[in-house]
Amino acid sequence: MAFICEDLGSVLQGLVEAFGSPEEDLMLLTPRLGSAGEEDLRESGADEEVALRIAVEEWQARRISPQISWETALSQKDFLTTFRVTRPLFKYLVYEWERERQSDLWKVRVHPADRQVLAALYYLGNLEPITSVAERFSMMPSTIHNVIVNFTNFLETLGDGSLTWPSAEEKIRCSEIVRQNGGLPGVFGALDAALIKIRAPAGDEKAHYVYKKSSTGLKCAVVLQFVVDAELLLRDVYLAAPSDANRVSILQSSRLWELLHCTVAAETHIVAPAVYPLAPTIMVPYVGEQLSPQEAAFNRLHSEAFKLSRSAMTVLKSRFRRLQLLDQKLCNVFKIILSTCILHNIAIMREGPEVLQELQMSYRSGTDEDGWHAPPQDAVADFAILGGEEKRLYLTAVLS
Repeated sequence: MAFICEDLGSVLQGLVEAFGSPEEDLMLLTPRLGSAGEEDLRESGADEEVALRIAVEEWQARRISPQISWETALSQKDFLTTFRVTRPLFKYLVYEWERERQSDLWKVRVHPADRQVLAALYYLGNLEPITSVAERFSMMPSTIHNVIVNFTNFLETLGDGSLTWPSAEEKIRCSEIVRQNGGLPGVFGALDAALIKIRAPAGDEKAHYVYKKSSTGLKCAVVLQFVVDAELLLRDVYLAAPSDANRVSILQSSRLWELLHCTVAAETHIVAPAVYPLAPTIMVPYVGEQLSPQEAAFNRLHSEAFKLSRSAMTVLKSRFRRLQLLDQKLCNVFKIILSTCILHNIAIMREGPEVLQELQMSYRSGTDEDGWHAPPQDAVADFAILGGEEKRLYLTAVLS
């Protein structure tokens, strides 16, 4: 099998000479044999030949297509509008992307890292079909698909440092922000769930993701449960199917349920709608037609603090418009949603608050009757957690 790799190397060298392009521009690197045995070569030979054929096809398409100069030609504002992140954040992602892929240098690659990151960002920030995105970046649709999958895998590696539960100090800092903005005292964040609309999955899986039947057909989605803090950072996310019933059931099946039970909530808590159970760590509003003035005051402050959840979805779905409708296989849908939540946090942490004002908010969570507040079978929670009622009564008394 040694002749396969020798022939592959000669073909690559011939491509470089024929096209008159430096090897680093073509980005086709000859696989190294090292100490690999005959069995490894036998398994990888077919993959290498397929990769080479794709590389040649893409290189030919790239030579006859105009080169995109978006990265350098666009103004800062236009770059943000087009790719939904600032240019400094884009360069940071390219740097981390290249570091992450150092171990993959032996693989056949045609397009430079910055071009791949631009393509992935453009895909996430727009609702154009993947074939249109491929044409814009002079890539094959299959290549764009692979770039998106690789980019989401890469973003997941950054999750440990950007999508984390807040420390006690962070909770106190966020609760002060909420209080200064007219919210309920002690609130560091809000809990809720939203629908991420998707293309109807194939086969038997479809039934699990249907959330509504209409005259135009079945509507499908993934439920995104999230906790957002006062700085619009997503502190916890969990993905489920609408068939998993209401928001309480989804909460109880997530790690957040155990996390909230293990949290000491003497000073801080999150706010949530009344479909969730009242607990020392979860403050829900009073329900009923006859509320006392103190209870009504509590509900007003609770409502003000709970605006965080709506703001979070408005920013997330406006910045990354792909989340308004995901047309991907189900296995990729979960990866895209999770990785986009991570990218949302990275952007919040590395960009200034003025960036959110410059972004065009094309999604309004308050008017999206279909996609806001997930499963329709929700009802007011009929149970509470020990200590929740006592804490709410204490906060109500403090406000009077």
